[in-house]
Amino acid sequence: MKRLLPLSIFSLMVLFGCDPAEETPEQPKLSGGVWNLEAASVQASGSAMLPGSPVAIPVSLTGTGEQYQMSVTFGEDPKSVVAEGGFVFLVEASAAGIPVRSERFPIQGNERFTGNWELKDGQLLMEDLDDSFVMDVLEFTPNRLRVATVPDASDFEEFDFEGVTVGEARAEFLLIR
Repeated sequence: MKRLLPLSIFSLMVLFGCDPAEETPEQPKLSGGVWNLEAASVQASGSAMLPGSPVAIPVSLTGTGEQYQMSVTFGEDPKSVVAEGGFVFLVEASAAGIPVRSERFPIQGNERFTGNWELKDGQLLMEDLDDSFVMDVLEFTPNRLRVATVPDASDFEEFDFEGVTVGEARAEFLLIR
């Protein structure tokens, strides 16, 4: 779950970056203001091994963001991005459709993310010296940016539910200014 903060930031950059040659006066711009995280969600599915049994059962994880205190600023020249702050994911797990556990995971922004962004082919690309993130832009207006990404399965290792293997995941983030 720790990697969701940089993924969130990179997802936002993909949504707002545009090639200046393609811009028209009516198109929204990613730069020129502070974007605040308003909503975050994650959906994941996988399987869990029952203790002492070779049988795997289907597991689903649903994360809902809360306590949003994250902002993202996109620069124009150079195309820089700075994200700071954090939020909390409330992750709920169910096995075979039965709720089994919930836990809150802080997504801390005590490390400021500083990198570059580019909006290309409907994706927001963000990168710094250590990581690069690609997010699909789902909605982009002058005041709203909604992006989606596929988090790495290792992001779910902190969820202490022994024997769970996450197979698929998708995260969405909504920023407003």
